[in-house]
Amino acid sequence: MIRLFNRFYALCAIAACTILYSAWFLTSRNLGDIVPLAAEQFRTASSFDQRLVVFGDSWSDNETDEEQGRVWTDWLCGMENLAQTAKSALRGKYAGSVVDNAELDLFGRLSQTKLADFKTQLKQWLDAESASLVGLSEEQIRSRQDCTIFVVSFGVWDIWSLATNSYDEAEPSVERRIATLMQQLNRLSERWGPGTDKLKVILTQTVDVTFLPGFTATGGEEYKDAVRILDSWNTKLRLAAMEWDRGTIYLFDTNAFVMDRIRDWQLYAAGIEEENGLGTNRDPGWENVGDACVESESGIQVMMSKDKSKARKQCEHPEKYLFWNDMHLGPSAHRLMATEIYHGIDGVLLNPKEPVARPTSKTNSDELAPKTDAEPKRHSRRGFAA
Repeated sequence: MIRLFNRFYALCAIAACTILYSAWFLTSRNLGDIVPLAAEQFRTASSFDQRLVVFGDSWSDNETDEEQGRVWTDWLCGMENLAQTAKSALRGKYAGSVVDNAELDLFGRLSQTKLADFKTQLKQWLDAESASLVGLSEEQIRSRQDCTIFVVSFGVWDIWSLATNSYDEAEPSVERRIATLMQQLNRLSERWGPGTDKLKVILTQTVDVTFLPGFTATGGEEYKDAVRILDSWNTKLRLAAMEWDRGTIYLFDTNAFVMDRIRDWQLYAAGIEEENGLGTNRDPGWENVGDACVESESGIQVMMSKDKSKARKQCEHPEKYLFWNDMHLGPSAHRLMATEIYHGIDGVLLNPKEPVARPTSKTNSDELAPKTDAEPKRHSRRGFAA
């Protein structure tokens, strides 16, 4: 009889754990309980020699509680960053801002998350900047405009929110989100620099989320649709950037950058070195380009653990891992990305060469140089000025 009761209780415990795990797994992409990590009132700088204003998601946010080091925007020039990250208190998972929160509601994703989308971030910055302009002369205002470069870096979480939908369902949303992004750039031009076409913008395309450690497809169709959604996003963004006439856009192909990091290691492991430099694996000397350096334990252990930090494991050499966690790049990738972008904008947004297609202001490139001695690999052209 005692054995019978022990078996009964054991089965009950297993059933309870199974239910908890199933609930966690089914909601692992529904991060409705997450809250922003940074929510302080934003202020713009009163004076500066060179300024980088960042709008974006967790890939460019410099105010997270992770320990992976500087993000690429900080390597480039740490100034005014409005990008946002949120973390689930229950599951320890992260999420980032999207272009338009209204699109999330249409797909029943992240509807409870209070993260500022592009429109909200831009309003927040414009209001703060308007306060900083009070009492300034036209010449002083023009100087602020000439010494400002904007970063607009969205897409990872937009694609992630659509990855489980079919391509036909996601395609209209992609088109609306790209249109909204460009509308907000027009709004920035109208509000901050009316009558000018001198806005300088670094715009990033997004990465293939199927290569992120956190992506797990339930079937081949889901994988193929996710790739098609990515292609649609990056193609539409590129075409929109080429048609934009309110300033100069430097478009960076983040996906090509990440894929080259992966290929560099794969070719090196196979003993192949290409003429373009891929296969040398010199900087930083990757050890792993597929797994996360920091991994969480199972969902049950995370929920049951009193100390969430004990449920996390970190690799021995974080600088040699391409990915920091399931959804984000590691420290070396951020450094290399900043270096490539800096060399890409030098002569375009910084120290523009004559003649230029659109008016831009000469600035001191040393103020925006990435704080690194590493030279970029020049085996591919991942950015272009639109």
